[in-house]
Amino acid sequence: MSTTLDIAALTREKQIIVCCGSGGVGKTTSAAALGVLAAQQGRRALVMTIDPAHRLAQAMGLDGLNNDPQQVSLDAPGSLHAMMLDSKRTFDRLVESYAEDERTRDTIFANSYYQQMSSSLGGSRELIAMERVFEVANSDEYDILIVDTPPAQHALDFLDAPKRMIDLLDGTLTGLLVKPYGLAAKVQFDFFRQSSAATLKFLERLTGFEILTDLSDFMMAFSGMFEGFKERSHKVMELMRGPSTSFVLVCAPEPGSLNQADQFAARLMKESISIAGVLVNRVHLPLPADDDLSDVDLKEELTPIGLIADHQVNGLALLERVIGAYAAQRASIKSDWAVLSELRASGLPNHQVPHFNRDLHSMEDLEAFAAALDP
Repeated sequence: MSTTLDIAALTREKQIIVCCGSGGVGKTTSAAALGVLAAQQGRRALVMTIDPAHRLAQAMGLDGLNNDPQQVSLDAPGSLHAMMLDSKRTFDRLVESYAEDERTRDTIFANSYYQQMSSSLGGSRELIAMERVFEVANSDEYDILIVDTPPAQHALDFLDAPKRMIDLLDGTLTGLLVKPYGLAAKVQFDFFRQSSAATLKFLERLTGFEILTDLSDFMMAFSGMFEGFKERSHKVMELMRGPSTSFVLVCAPEPGSLNQADQFAARLMKESISIAGVLVNRVHLPLPADDDLSDVDLKEELTPIGLIADHQVNGLALLERVIGAYAAQRASIKSDWAVLSELRASGLPNHQVPHFNRDLHSMEDLEAFAAALDP
């Protein structure tokens, strides 16, 4: 297996690239730069962030991001759009697609349990992210979708979402809540609701959950869409495992970050999901061989600076400052490449993006990052 990750081939050939990793490693910037590179290759690219990331909008010159893709101004043969997931709007659209009729749709929308689930229930964002990915992948508007997932622990929720939906709809609790209404599809819903009120009130007192009635109402109205949701979830899982999708693990040259990438790689392999490789950000590149001087040699080389600069900077002579900066740079290089040697031992292809020595917060910066992805 090649140890080099060909980023340009991924953006040229894949339909979906999912960026995963821990927080603070430049994952959002990486996703945006992948979109820039794809557009430069002539593709219609969409970058979708699941985790709210105002930095992405700012870097792309946009006032903000929402559920509707916005075009990014970029001088390229292709096009670049960006969006931020709005889980409630996507969930509402999904209900509208599968509801049997307007009455069922309105019943679900008015239900307090649905309102909570579609906007704030744990995992709902990841669940709906999968739906939005499926929706975009099956449209003909874009050639490639780059997904910026939340930090690693929540990205696992992203992977689990379709299976959780299937398990929920096949689950015992769901059956108990829906089966008492077995004939409700054939008679007036309100009649059944009243006939079951006593039982539900008893269960509410027993469990202490006053939302049980709302939950049962919701599951009843939702039951007609179970098969459609299950079928959709199976298709999403197939899409994630398909040859048109690749996962890129984003990390920093730090042991903790690499350890999380290893854990995520193991999980992806267990799920039979393709791993393209690892993108390592902020790597301090090795110095040229003739620049790898000892402190003594460096001091001799820089002595003229000491002769002409007798003033101090923050309490240190300029010569000592330069020598200290050089020593720190060498230490960073040594540390980074020790981590990278561990990564090479794992056998996963990887690509290193150099440390830019500045915050990346503009389109020019994203283009510079994209250039580093395809040197």
